Amino acid sequence: MNRRIALLLVVVTLCMGCGGRIGMRQLQALEAQLDSVPHLVRQGLDSIPFATLRGEARALYAILRTQADYKCYVPLTTDTLIRYATDYYNTNRKNYRAAMAWYSLGCVYSDMKDDASAVEAYLQAQRLFPDTTVLYYQLCYQNLGQHYMNKKMPDEALEAYVAYHNVVDECDHLYADIGLAQAYIYKKQPERAREILQGLLQYRAEMDTLSFGTVLFDLGKIEYTFSKDYDKAEFYFDQLIAFYGADKVNTSYWFKGSIAESRENSDTAKFYYQKAMQGYDEIYLQYNCARSLLYLTLDSTAQPELYGYIKRFEQTGDSIKRIERRSEIDQIRTAHQMELQQRELAERHRAFIYIIVFAIVCLLAVIIIGILLFEYRRKQYYLRLQRELQRNQARIYKMYQSIEEKRDNGSLTREKMLEIYRDNLSKNIALFKEERWAVRLQQLSEQRSKDIPPFTIKEREQLADVLEHCFINVITNLRDEATRQKSRLSAEDIHLCLLLSLGYSIGVIRECLAASSDDVVRKRRVRLVGKLPEDILLLLFG
Repeated sequence: MNRRIALLLVVVTLCMGCGGRIGMRQLQALEAQLDSVPHLVRQGLDSIPFATLRGEARALYAILRTQADYKCYVPLTTDTLIRYATDYYNTNRKNYRAAMAWYSLGCVYSDMKDDASAVEAYLQAQRLFPDTTVLYYQLCYQNLGQHYMNKKMPDEALEAYVAYHNVVDECDHLYADIGLAQAYIYKKQPERAREILQGLLQYRAEMDTLSFGTVLFDLGKIEYTFSKDYDKAEFYFDQLIAFYGADKVNTSYWFKGSIAESRENSDTAKFYYQKAMQGYDEIYLQYNCARSLLYLTLDSTAQPELYGYIKRFEQTGDSIKRIERRSEIDQIRTAHQMELQQRELAERHRAFIYIIVFAIVCLLAVIIIGILLFEYRRKQYYLRLQRELQRNQARIYKMYQSIEEKRDNGSLTREKMLEIYRDNLSKNIALFKEERWAVRLQQLSEQRSKDIPPFTIKEREQLADVLEHCFINVITNLRDEATRQKSRLSAEDIHLCLLLSLGYSIGVIRECLAASSDDVVRKRRVRLVGKLPEDILLLLFG
């Protein structure tokens, strides 16, 4: 511990000597020591000029100052400082410091006795803690239980204390058990409360002064209120007075006065009531003592009608206050639940959108992969056809060479050559059908000739390029055959041969070649008879 304190003092000294703007690094060093040496953290914060801080540094300073003061029992009387932190972090996302800002705001309202505002702050803090194992998340339950009890809401308090009991370590069950016992007392379940409190007495050595006093006081209250065992109740209250000293047990004096009143010893009752009111400003104790003294005085005046009116006035006033207290907290709890539901709904919508976006991305990825795979297979198919066509072309040249050198039977070689021509043609047709022009021409061929829309010059040029690219082997073979026939094929002749081999109608071919009529196409076809061998024409036109 001495080493830790010395380290913190070094940090504080560095903070004092650095001058100018204080960065987050110094505040984070103080934050790490907040739970162990809060008084030294207060000293370190005193050396930091708050006016020079901006943004998160100012928010963190507000949290550290509020928590250090709270832990050192310095009364918190305003929420101005801590509001810097809650305004900075807001409630948009889970964050430890954001949660601590709202938790610290709850501590401020606890000191200010503003139960409703404290409940709202602690509920916000719990929602913002990213880790439910954090000590301050657990303390929210304890503080909520206390404020619910202050508002006379035992069911909500019991729920909070049970939750607190379930999340803290076994060694920290003391405060949870005390809260549970108090809730059971208010719910008029004294046996359960007595069992818990008597079980706590065996841990006297582990309890602080306040906790032990609370246990004694609550046991006395149970014996007085439920068992009506005034001797046992006085035993606990006398123990409490002896333990604390006569100047710190005003509430016990009130109970002793009430016990004396029950025993019809009015003078002793007045003595204890008056003693309970001396030097103690707790408003509820002052009210109860004054009320008891009023009734004792009324009893001595023998005015039952006045006594009845006052009794009825008090009962009605208590009912109104109880309704107002519960209504105030219920509104906060309802608003908090609605906020949680809205945030949960927003998170569901956000998650749904993320799922939709992810599904769309996955679908697009699948489509892209499918397209790429299709293109890859198409390219492989295209390359394979090209390789086969190249091999076929090489075989054709060898056959021409054999024929010229008369090393092979001419008819047999011609038959083999025609088979290769036929194979080349089928492969070139397969290549052409991979192009978009094949689809367009197929659509045109399914229409009537007069319905075929005219091609532009550019479109005809594009079609010619595609034909020459896809049928390059067939075109080479046709030109070779025409040369052997001592004739020459024009570009239009070659395009006509290719379109006829593809099986398109005269009307489609007319539009592709920009012919003036179907008869012009037929005449061009007839003229091919003299330019190409008969077996080649039969191969092309069937």
